[in-house]
Amino acid sequence: MALSSGRFIPADLLTTNHYVFGQLKVTHSGLLGMFSDITNSYIEVDDASLAHIYKPDKVLNYAPVMWMVKSQVILTCLAKREYVGLQGMMRGGYTRLFPYPTQITTSSYDITGTLEWSGRFEFSALMSEGTNAFFMLYGVTVTSPLFPALHIEAPAALMNRSYLETLVVLKRAPQES
Repeated sequence: MALSSGRFIPADLLTTNHYVFGQLKVTHSGLLGMFSDITNSYIEVDDASLAHIYKPDKVLNYAPVMWMVKSQVILTCLAKREYVGLQGMMRGGYTRLFPYPTQITTSSYDITGTLEWSGRFEFSALMSEGTNAFFMLYGVTVTSPLFPALHIEAPAALMNRSYLETLVVLKRAPQES
């Protein structure tokens, strides 16, 4: 089902110091389209709850509307894979995507998830491809070594490549016969 114009989707947004939960208004292009839009440097979060990452369950503030600078958002976790939006925006044409289980670290978070990539994975292409600062991950688990109370599991997420410190492609689990 395609996203209609102006649909609100729930999202968990992580910055270096804060955890924000709220609703993002997106169009048919989904969240990836919104984060790819170079004409806006911010996003608007409706019904936003703000917490420190060291106490994600203790809300510091609630706001009917909160604005966030897109470049400061490290990770945006989504409750449904469809909320990401059109995958074709990231890569044109018809290509077969291969799943690459990954482990990613940032200064604040450890992230595991599956990166879908066409052909053989190339780190340099991931870091420099296109103008979009974000890439998609699926089946995501987010933890923080310094703040064990933070634990998020989500079917999909958008990762800001500028905060990526390390990326490891994990060995695939053996196939059961």
